[in-house]
Amino acid sequence: MAVLILERVKIVRFFCGVFLVLMIIWGISRWPEAGRSLYGVKDRVTLEGLSVERLLPHELRALVEELAKRRTLPPENAGFFPETGELIPEKAGLGVDVESTVENVLRAQPGEALSLVTYSIPAAVTRDFFTPVFKGDTSGKKASITVNVAWGEEEIPALLAILREHGVKATFFFVGDWVRKFPDLVREIRREGHEIANHGLYHGHPAKMSRTELHRLIMENARLLDEVTGEPPAKLFAPPYGEFNSEVLAVAGNLGYRTILWTVDTVDWKRPAPEVIIQRVTGKIEPGAIILMHPTAPTVAALGTIIENLKAQGYTLLPVGQLLREG
Repeated sequence: MAVLILERVKIVRFFCGVFLVLMIIWGISRWPEAGRSLYGVKDRVTLEGLSVERLLPHELRALVEELAKRRTLPPENAGFFPETGELIPEKAGLGVDVESTVENVLRAQPGEALSLVTYSIPAAVTRDFFTPVFKGDTSGKKASITVNVAWGEEEIPALLAILREHGVKATFFFVGDWVRKFPDLVREIRREGHEIANHGLYHGHPAKMSRTELHRLIMENARLLDEVTGEPPAKLFAPPYGEFNSEVLAVAGNLGYRTILWTVDTVDWKRPAPEVIIQRVTGKIEPGAIILMHPTAPTVAALGTIIENLKAQGYTLLPVGQLLREG
């Protein structure tokens, strides 16, 4: 009898073991489906008309990345053709926010129909690049001091000291010939936090130059400033003598440069009395003004008073690039 009972126990244990193994095998076979129910996209959810139900996060991400490749459009820059006077406007591009799209789909309720999360990609060169800049943002009391540097190295340290004392950052436009002679001064100006910009490789007459020469005037100076300072200059071009025509605007704009002129000309290169320079600035200042200066002794004598007067009127002085960005 005892032997019979023992045999029955063995048989029961055997079948229990077999049942347990079968249950484990069934559970393993069902786990992917269970995992999809727990962690995947909910039932009947669609993305751009495609069913994404029960996709796991990594599968969903791969799908969204593939859809993003198909939907992404690069921006198209504006272009100007002086031969015909034709201005081709810029076109914004389209990007896909993969992370936000994946998050939205994983949070979606059963039956939701979703679209890719997209954003606009602005063109680097807009139609504004083919118009000369005489002033910046006029929405508030902001202005810029610019210093065109082709000579006057002896006045640079004093100019920097005054700007530093008053906490003002200016934009310095350099001629390449001067940069080659005084690279240490250029680096010092950059270390002081001022904006470095382009006044041409040499101080020629842009309105008389060919398109090839204009390209060289801007780009070789840009490369020189990059070599000297260790970083590309701002894409701002102050043409020598303030000369510009449709060719100058076309070449500069197609290179991604804004052509910068001025609102207030101090005419300090004629070296008038400091009081005359002060009056020219304070009498013509307006929101968004670009104030043109050069490194002269009268400018140094006038600069501190000019800054104090403008601040007393409520003006904030910014580099040109910032003045344009805030517009």
